Amino acid sequence: MNKTIDLVIAQDYLNPFAPAHSPKLCAELADYLCDEASHHPSLSLEISCPAAEQERLGKAIRNTFEHRIAQLKREILALRLQGLVLLALAVGIVSLATEFNVEGTIPLGLVTITAWMLVWRTAEIFLLDIRAGFLNVRKYRHIINAQKRFV
Repeated sequence: MNKTIDLVIAQDYLNPFAPAHSPKLCAELADYLCDEASHHPSLSLEISCPAAEQERLGKAIRNTFEHRIAQLKREILALRLQGLVLLALAVGIVSLATEFNVEGTIPLGLVTITAWMLVWRTAEIFLLDIRAGFLNVRKYRHIINAQKRFV
């Protein structure tokens, strides 16, 4: 199923703070494209804009979403590191508790609950957060590679 997104470009579609040699879309237009492109493997953009702006608009779409992909990849790398650190902390806490032979209901309960919370967050990072990031990367790539038809 092909999803067609209609865009009518008049003025002010570029980010005013982006350099002239590397145009980017304004945040509202980029968010609109993201919302409309959700969960559609095949996209096409039907764009109504002046002929002189067509090349610059195509370049702005590519630059905007390539920047978002790079940002998401950095965030995914940071999440991986955070997950590994939390897992190492959980193993370290359990190892220390075993080494010092922690006994008693309250200290053992604290160690157990803390370790489970750390392991739970690690699983959440690897199973949910990173997966969501990769789904967004895929969505951004679909927007970049979408067929653009200027009318």
